[in-house]
Amino acid sequence: MIQGHTQKIYEALKASVDQKKSASFIVSGGSSPIKIFNELSNSDLDWNKINIALVDERVVKTTRNDSNENMLRKQLLINNAAKANYISLLDEPKKVLAIKKPFDVVLLGMGEDGHFASLFTDHIVNNPMDVDHKIRPNIIYTKPMGDPLYERVSMNLSMILRASKIFLLVSNERKLNVLEKSVTDNSFPVFYLLNQNKVNIEILGGDSVSYTHLRAHET
Repeated sequence: MIQGHTQKIYEALKASVDQKKSASFIVSGGSSPIKIFNELSNSDLDWNKINIALVDERVVKTTRNDSNENMLRKQLLINNAAKANYISLLDEPKKVLAIKKPFDVVLLGMGEDGHFASLFTDHIVNNPMDVDHKIRPNIIYTKPMGDPLYERVSMNLSMILRASKIFLLVSNERKLNVLEKSVTDNSFPVFYLLNQNKVNIEILGGDSVSYTHLRAHET
């Protein structure tokens, strides 16, 4: 039986499939969403009607443990969810761009430095358009950054916001503290996600996080 955060995502995807006969599920990598992915993979969603793509990826072979696609294939694209249509951001960026908008469900994570997707502090300083929600949606390629240090491919903020529902998974108290600071501190990349009025951002706290919801800051 699924419940909690997984239930919210399940219900959003099911509603899209029921209403439109299809759904898009755009996800982040990392370890934080693994529990949600495992639970979803066993659900009774009509997976052959669901397109799945990553919001960002490290430029590495997909057989490497650092590959987000590798993690997805082990944690989400299994069991019932093996029937889903996976579109590779790394290998098929044009097909990812062509996914019908708005995306139905986007699940983001956040690092302890306040980055999301592969949008880091460097983008604020050197490529501010990447975190500008008013420019053309696009897929961007970065120089080596982050931990681990790799070149990366990522949706820009404008593309991420072409969504009906966005969930931001905050998995521990340290990240919660960063999130609370970032509502008003524009040195954190996630500030630009929160301080837009296109899409409400629903926060999914981890088991140790003491709150469940933060509304996007109204501008």
